[in-house]
Amino acid sequence: MSRFIFVAIGAAGCYQVAKSRQDFYLWRRNTGNKGGYPLVINAVSTLALYCSRCGKIELHHVSRFAINNSACQLACSCGQLQGTISGAGRRQYLLDIPCLVCETNHLIFLDSNLFRQPKVSKIYCDQANLELGFVGSPEAIAATIAKHKQEVASLASELDGQADGQAIENSQILLEILNKIHDIAEQGGVYCSCGNTDVDVDVLVDAVELSCSQCEGRLVISAKDEQDLARISAMGVIELAPLRRTSRK
Repeated sequence: MSRFIFVAIGAAGCYQVAKSRQDFYLWRRNTGNKGGYPLVINAVSTLALYCSRCGKIELHHVSRFAINNSACQLACSCGQLQGTISGAGRRQYLLDIPCLVCETNHLIFLDSNLFRQPKVSKIYCDQANLELGFVGSPEAIAATIAKHKQEVASLASELDGQADGQAIENSQILLEILNKIHDIAEQGGVYCSCGNTDVDVDVLVDAVELSCSQCEGRLVISAKDEQDLARISAMGVIELAPLRRTSRK
């Protein structure tokens, strides 16, 4: 799909849509319109969505002219339908996206300006605070995906070493849960009941272990599937409990 269209503006104000500069100059030559000039318009919006089946990030390039006339289906390369997008008034789009955690569809309105901004805007499930995807300029999305791939590869490499070469299938879930723990910690919501806020994080094969540096308190957070991700997403605070010590008689 071509990202740009060329609107050839004639001297008398008439216009002709061209797919390329070559088509524009061909139009001007055939019509004898020497005063025309090409107006370049970005006709494609890009968004990225997480696939609930394969876990990958799928890029979608949609024509803004096409979705103004009818809904456009967004499908992952694995075949999973990720949602639909359609026009919803001037400079507004409606994203209809299924949520695996809520087991329902979310209707999200997107302003057209979001597709041109230099930083990505994340698309969330409000109920579970689960990230479903993001929108932004093509450059911002490409940079975000590259960073995400690097983080997943680094995490998978670390887990491979712990699992003696065992295949890691839940690296995406682990990364999401680590991000959620980090978000909660930034709000001061990760602490031990002994009063210590200095908490260490260790990544296991299918879990994240939090430990207190003072009282040796521990908390293991399962990171196997979407249900584990939904549980951590619903938590406002994470409190570690000190280890119970048994007295000897």
